Amino acid sequence: MKQLRIVSVVVASMLALSSYGEQQHVISFVGKAEETVKPDVAYVTLYAQAEGILMVDAVKRAGKLAEEITTAVMSESNIVMSVSVNDVALGEKETQYWTPDQKEEAPRPQVTRRIRVACKPVADSIYRVVDNAIRAGALMRTPSRTSYSGDINSVVIYGLEQSAEVVERVRKAAMADAKAGAEKLANLAGKTIGDVVNIGCVGSPSFQMNLRVMGMQIEFPTEYIGTNPDGISISQSIAVTFSLK
Repeated sequence: MKQLRIVSVVVASMLALSSYGEQQHVISFVGKAEETVKPDVAYVTLYAQAEGILMVDAVKRAGKLAEEITTAVMSESNIVMSVSVNDVALGEKETQYWTPDQKEEAPRPQVTRRIRVACKPVADSIYRVVDNAIRAGALMRTPSRTSYSGDINSVVIYGLEQSAEVVERVRKAAMADAKAGAEKLANLAGKTIGDVVNIGCVGSPSFQMNLRVMGMQIEFPTEYIGTNPDGISISQSIAVTFSLK
């Protein structure tokens, strides 16, 4: 039994040394690449807000207002691609009390609906869409007593939905950068790089700040978004480990 334990320790030590030796014959480098392209879509976010004595009244009024705003938006049919409406708040209206007698008022139900308009990314035409919605009673943001760090107040967000080809192109550029960087480091040591041993790819969203309204995360059909109408940046980082010869 004692001999068996000794053999086991020796084998384990040999395996550890072998693994350590293999690790000394690799080289790693993080390749990076970025490309800025024109957006292919713009998202206009608006709100329809209504109240009532009863909740059913508030819901009905909010629905009617949302329909009127949608009709006004769709009048710019040359630029509007789609419109979606959904409830984002259903509850009691926030009221600021200025005199004691106002505190006796009964709670007022209030409904807020978000109207998301997908448009072609043409700034001047998008402004007309927003103006038409405002004339129909739309809000550009929902009233709130609370502000949140990172909240974005822009009513227009630009995006890139057709991003697959760009991402692939940037990813290949990042891979090439990793290889070139590893080769330079290997040359310094009088070595050359061999086959890829390990690889990890990490994409970076184009807009680093959280997009939130009233503290809630806003979801868009694509992760590649920003407030710049002239370009959306797509970046990729790839960590590559090569064998070292």
